[in-house]
Amino acid sequence: MLKSPIIKIAMVDSPMSQSSIRQPRAAVRAVLSLLIILHVVAVFLGPFAMPPGNSQLSAVCAQAFQPYVEGLCLANGYRFFAPEPGPSHLIRYEVTLPDGSVKEGMFPDRQQHFPRLLYHRYFMLTEFINTIDDPAAPSDAAKAYARGYAEHLADVYQAKDVKLYLRRHFVPRMLEVERGMRLSDRSLYKERPLYPASQESDANADR
Repeated sequence: MLKSPIIKIAMVDSPMSQSSIRQPRAAVRAVLSLLIILHVVAVFLGPFAMPPGNSQLSAVCAQAFQPYVEGLCLANGYRFFAPEPGPSHLIRYEVTLPDGSVKEGMFPDRQQHFPRLLYHRYFMLTEFINTIDDPAAPSDAAKAYARGYAEHLADVYQAKDVKLYLRRHFVPRMLEVERGMRLSDRSLYKERPLYPASQESDANADR
């Protein structure tokens, strides 16, 4: 019962008591507050300026923060999850085996790629190539990545030929869900050739 007041007295007399702690100067507090505010703005701008659906204002603001955002890897695609999730992307492939038979597959594949983290890694590969690819004018980077995917599949299957297709999986609208449409409905899938590069336009790019 006598320990409590003794501890109180020790804390009051301690050099580390609240009254003896020196507070940072006003200028230092102002600079730290400004840095924290700028960091919070950068955290917000990263996903806010991520296409698609970004505005010109967000793009201009993000450009000013681009070195900081990219340096700390803050450009996360949270827009993919909310408020209106867009389509996801898969890659379907056809490989011609040494015996002449054709094998089809897709990545990511829920039946093959598990645990969930492995599925997500494959999913990032397909989403990444979609962000850098333009069906009307495929970039050199998109062509290089697609060729890299094809060469990897050729090594895995010892294939003589590889064809890749970018498959877009749309999210059903509210009215479609109310009418009983399932997420796996075939009408929600549209695809176009990815490798070898095709000059055909993607007529099914939008619903």
